[in-house]
Amino acid sequence: MSLRHRRGAAEGADITPPERSFTAGAEQARGFAIPTVIGAEVARALSTEIITLRLEPGSRLTEEEVCARYGVSRSPVREALKVLEADGLIVRSARRGVRVTPISRQDLDEVYTCRAALEGLAAAGAAKNPDRVVDVELAALLVALEAAISSRHVGQFFESSVAFTSALHRHCGNKTLTRMLDGIDKQARRYRYLAHAWTHEMLEISLQNYKEVSEAVALRNGPMAQRRATRMMRRAHAVIGRALSEAYPGLDGGGEGPR
Repeated sequence: MSLRHRRGAAEGADITPPERSFTAGAEQARGFAIPTVIGAEVARALSTEIITLRLEPGSRLTEEEVCARYGVSRSPVREALKVLEADGLIVRSARRGVRVTPISRQDLDEVYTCRAALEGLAAAGAAKNPDRVVDVELAALLVALEAAISSRHVGQFFESSVAFTSALHRHCGNKTLTRMLDGIDKQARRYRYLAHAWTHEMLEISLQNYKEVSEAVALRNGPMAQRRATRMMRRAHAVIGRALSEAYPGLDGGGEGPR
């Protein structure tokens, strides 16, 4: 079954009266805020399409196409593309323009080498957090994950999977670490989604890993949580690597994916 089919199973005068000054200022603020808000929404929608592989790795994006796709002007589209570039989801080049960032085994290995270390630190931090809110959140997400795997609803499982690791990030008590994880997580999500959509093994191994990490966090055992989260990333890395090779059989270690 093809990957596409599997993907089927977001100026006035120098001196102005106070009233006029306030009105002019409000109008000016709206002029800046509206494109910014629209740009953020376009960035969110494009990000979802890239992560879920509806926009293929390596595919070309033009401002005109994005404007037509979402019915917006160029200004918010340019803002959205800047956000996606900063997140590592698109790349620009003088000759080839804007493209969805290609995927490769090398990129996967680099991302997960970093994730293994950082997610371990986040889990350890969450385990040291005295606030029991994290336990409640993780327990609820485990229920959602089990329900999704029972019904074989890949989309719901993926969303709950992302929510689980995001909860660890929020409760780790380290803002710098959270910012680092937020950046790398965006790059990892395409690979995560690919494996979730491609093989049921990813769902089963993820659920078991989440149970193990949740248990360590609930025990407030930082070293155990760190070991288990690091092991979780290494297991996921292996499954994703196999899924990547099967989904893109022509992809070598330094390749860019389909063009």
